[in-house]
Amino acid sequence: MPRWRVTAAVPEALLERLAGAFAIAGGTILLAIAALTGIDVLLRVADLIAPGRLGIVKGYEDLVRLFVSAAVPLLFPWCQLRRGHVAVELVAERLAPVVRRALEGAGTVLTAAVALFLAFWMVQGLLESRADGRIAGVLGWPEWPFYLPGLLALLLWAVIAADQLRTGRRA
Repeated sequence: MPRWRVTAAVPEALLERLAGAFAIAGGTILLAIAALTGIDVLLRVADLIAPGRLGIVKGYEDLVRLFVSAAVPLLFPWCQLRRGHVAVELVAERLAPVVRRALEGAGTVLTAAVALFLAFWMVQGLLESRADGRIAGVLGWPEWPFYLPGLLALLLWAVIAADQLRTGRRA
């Protein structure tokens, strides 16, 4: 019976480009949300001063909820690529190098597992949202497409963590 064995690593440049593109997209969305929040606050203040003249941003809460849920996961792959997650360095720096590497490996395995676990449940949420025809209350937009960026980001996060385990790449 033939044994399957993956021997080729994912090209580091490809992972770097993908993670960078996801992070830029996530950051851009978050900047747009910050700008929209500023505009909404200004319009609300203006509405207090001169009621009914300018109005407010319609569907602001829907926009923020949908776009934040899409943007935040886009930052995870870059963070993993740079090993930018939280680590307890005060304790780990006093351990033997072999123990530190074992802890880092165990943490990376757990990270990949958590990313895949979250991706699985995100697929379930996407399918349920689509089947239910769930829409954003004020905007009337379907919610399921906003799951896609997060799902892709979680899968990329897991691929990067698995590649780091396989190749021993560090930040």
